[in-house]
Amino acid sequence: MAMPRYRPLHLCLLILVIYTTPSIGLLNGTELLKAACNQTSDYAFCYATLTADPNAGGPQALAGDLANAALRLAQTKATHAQSLIPLLLQNATTSLDHNRLQMCQSSNNKAISQLSSANNDFNSDSLDTMVEEINTAARATNDCLNEIQDKGTHFSLLATINADLIKLYEICIVSTRYFAVED
Repeated sequence: MAMPRYRPLHLCLLILVIYTTPSIGLLNGTELLKAACNQTSDYAFCYATLTADPNAGGPQALAGDLANAALRLAQTKATHAQSLIPLLLQNATTSLDHNRLQMCQSSNNKAISQLSSANNDFNSDSLDTMVEEINTAARATNDCLNEIQDKGTHFSLLATINADLIKLYEICIVSTRYFAVED
């Protein structure tokens, strides 16, 4: 079978198209941050969160910087939730509230474990596994959120933390879509 012959002009045009076509892997800094945040459910939250981090919001930021910032913030927020739940349990006035909070405690422990594993996988470049673990953490966090959302003001802080956690998971996962060789 004969290979098609390309004329030098065709090759030059192909090379020109390849090098002038914007590629998501070539974005960095503000362009990357905006592109990634545009793919999330809450652009304002994403943009404010990432620009507050000097590594993720900087002009040379790569997708790995965005994902790392979101992952670190998620771990911090999950730890905050972990310390809040026992206080809420002490003040629970009904057995139903107590049961909801126990379920949240179990879900939060699972989320923290998955985030720790995701962080390890991020650092060892096991991105597919990292995304799976973040999705598992998101499901666990969402289970708690579904139990407590709109169930009274005594759950409002925990509900807010969990809603923010879900947005951070989303930022991390979306950022991985923009990874390039440098990440």
